[in-house]
Amino acid sequence: MFVFQKAFLRALVLFLAVPLSTSYRYVANCVPGGVVQSLQQTQGKIGLYVLALQTIMPTLYGNLMLMTEGPTTECQDAANLVNSNQIFPSHILQHYPHMTQIGAVKGFQKANISKSYLYVFKNLEYSEYAIIADCVPGPIVGGLDQTGGRVALYSMALKTILPGLFGDLLYLGEGKNPGCIEMMNAINMGNQSIVTSAKKTAPKSFGMREMGVLQGLKLADNEQSYIYVFKNKMWNTTWKVMLPDLKQYGIHNN
Repeated sequence: MFVFQKAFLRALVLFLAVPLSTSYRYVANCVPGGVVQSLQQTQGKIGLYVLALQTIMPTLYGNLMLMTEGPTTECQDAANLVNSNQIFPSHILQHYPHMTQIGAVKGFQKANISKSYLYVFKNLEYSEYAIIADCVPGPIVGGLDQTGGRVALYSMALKTILPGLFGDLLYLGEGKNPGCIEMMNAINMGNQSIVTSAKKTAPKSFGMREMGVLQGLKLADNEQSYIYVFKNKMWNTTWKVMLPDLKQYGIHNN
């Protein structure tokens, strides 16, 4: 029972470490026409103001997704919705009938001081958390009576402890504890490429090796640690944010 409690506490710590609030996929800036027009470095041209924003905030503003002009109220409202992840860039023109898209040709025109300009970018600070990893020392895996100490069966224990977090098992690996923890931290910080190439070379750079079905049925080695990589059930694939399903924990909305 003590080992199960320890496993529960480890999984709970991991759950609390999962970022529930994160940077969103897109970021928007509504700029008054007078500001755009007055910038000498861009000669007041609408499209060149994109470069000014990317220069000012090089770690935030990525590729331009949408550039529009329209009334200040609609422009500001659209920017607020984008920055709070309540609207996709592709829906803005449908939602705001007085906003018009600016193409490459019109982007070389000077800004109109009676308009405001909406610039929507990919957010360079955004990370996806569609997968989640847990590194577990061999003695804990091997000491769990409910699984008979079998490596692969420990994944079922994790899914039982936190059913609203751990989804399908994507990868099971074995290695020394420092490399295991380093790989876990990298994945949980949003580095999905480790898992997308998990069957290739990425885990080897952490000193981890993949375990197959038969290998997973062996008893855990106390000298090793084991990494379990799952689909993150809290990740909303539509809005690309963390949205926990509280019903999994017996909590229902009123």
